[in-house]
Amino acid sequence: MKILKTLNVKTPARGTSVAAGIDFFVPEDTQEFRDAFYEKNPNIALNNDGITLYPHQRVNIPSGIKAEVPHGYALIAYNKSGVSLKYGLDIGASVVDEDYKGVIHLSLVNTSELPVRIEFGQKIIQFLLIPVLYDGVEEVNSEEELFTRESERGEGGFGSTGTK
Repeated sequence: MKILKTLNVKTPARGTSVAAGIDFFVPEDTQEFRDAFYEKNPNIALNNDGITLYPHQRVNIPSGIKAEVPHGYALIAYNKSGVSLKYGLDIGASVVDEDYKGVIHLSLVNTSELPVRIEFGQKIIQFLLIPVLYDGVEEVNSEEELFTRESERGEGGFGSTGTK
């Protein structure tokens, strides 16, 4: 996947040669980053170390990365397990379609009860490059037209297959 840096930021990379996720980083503190950040987050203050995110507050961080997502794929954001467990930061918006040409943004929510500091240069989100099937959506008029295969489960929802 080809990328272009629009801000001073570390190049996205896998943590190991067989890691599923491509790690994205918070850009460095520059005036260009601050301008892009405040455009998306006018009510969140930056300090010299990074971003302070208060409980249940969400942030939209411009990654400083544009990517040419390969045809037939999407970039899907996932939590970094350590970031989510240690800080209580979870992914907000998560899909980058192959036809998106803008700067990728890193959407996070502080789900904890404490303020969290996100540092400049910090590894914060991972993206998986996932194949997409572009099957169309077809509306039908009956369940007979909708369900053409047998099912053991039927309409059973949460917990219907048991817990053991």
